[in-house]
Amino acid sequence: MTRTRHPLDAVRSDGWFDRVLAGVPALVRLSAGVGEALVALSLVAGFRITAATVDRATANVSELQWVREGAEGAAPADRGTPEMLRDAVLLALHDEPPGRLPAGKVDDDALRELVGVRTILLAPLFGVELRAVLVGDGPTLLALGTDQGEVEVPLEEVQRFLRGRVVEVLRAPRGRGAAVDLAQLDGVREACEAGRHDEVISVMTPQFGALVAFLRTADGAALGPESRAVVARALVALARSLAVLDRSEEGGDALRLAAQYAHDGPAAAEVYLAIAEGLVMKGRHAEAIGPLRRAVVLDPSLRGVARGTLATCYLATNRAVGALAVLEEMRAAGDDVTALEAGVTASLGPAAQAWRWHVEGRRPVVVALDAAVSADG
Repeated sequence: MTRTRHPLDAVRSDGWFDRVLAGVPALVRLSAGVGEALVALSLVAGFRITAATVDRATANVSELQWVREGAEGAAPADRGTPEMLRDAVLLALHDEPPGRLPAGKVDDDALRELVGVRTILLAPLFGVELRAVLVGDGPTLLALGTDQGEVEVPLEEVQRFLRGRVVEVLRAPRGRGAAVDLAQLDGVREACEAGRHDEVISVMTPQFGALVAFLRTADGAALGPESRAVVARALVALARSLAVLDRSEEGGDALRLAAQYAHDGPAAAEVYLAIAEGLVMKGRHAEAIGPLRRAVVLDPSLRGVARGTLATCYLATNRAVGALAVLEEMRAAGDDVTALEAGVTASLGPAAQAWRWHVEGRRPVVVALDAAVSADG
């Protein structure tokens, strides 16, 4: 693939937070009270902390006041605990959509828009050295500096990594033992099925970090299969609700955590089916085939639900003979195969009709099978 390399020396923002602290002594004191991570990430998200209330007995920050700067100016002031600000910052730091380079001359502003200001600010906070962006055929790549030299990574993959680190920093370290409210999680699935997606997100987002942390504790390791299934299904519901709101990358984080909770337990098949559905929504049909097959192996009763999607994946990846086999299975089960049959017929051509005649006992299929194998590569 042909790509053009654009250095990011004038765009990257190494050491920006240290420079901010050096210029604003009040932020140094605030960082001592609530942690540098929260202060730095709140700045990236556009939050400006305007006041802090300190408990004189413990020297802990008990309340903060802040405003969020946006394209239309500052929003109304808000106040709450540092934990509430963490939640607000986490919600604000959703995945950054990739930009595009304009036609003609490429300047620093264009590169900044392509990579994303948020990505440029987050990278140095998490030790990611941005050296260059490579644009051309295929996905946009970032050249990253490492101890072993330079590596090229898709821009979207770097953004997902940074988003994961944000979640880890803001949600996991809470200064208290991780706890999971299983009773609250149990109703999330029902809310998702009823279309109450905002409710699902409002319940699950504050608990996501605790779920990440809980999995690493002794209590999390000792959690029984049924309790793990409750958590996994709630995370699947979260992923589906996020997908409805066009936040599928965050949904991917939820599904990866769901798979860790599910293992091969009661909810595992549902988790892998959801993973496959998410991949299909992104057009990644080849990657979806494995999770679909695993879902059916774990729970054969899902075969009826999964086979239509599996056939679609086969067709999208030029495996028409595999799609034909699934089509016959669906036909035998009484499923509607009209749309799928049209796709298989278009892919296999005359071989598809020959196969139907063979199934109906109307003529031999030797020549047709040869044609089908040839058409399937």
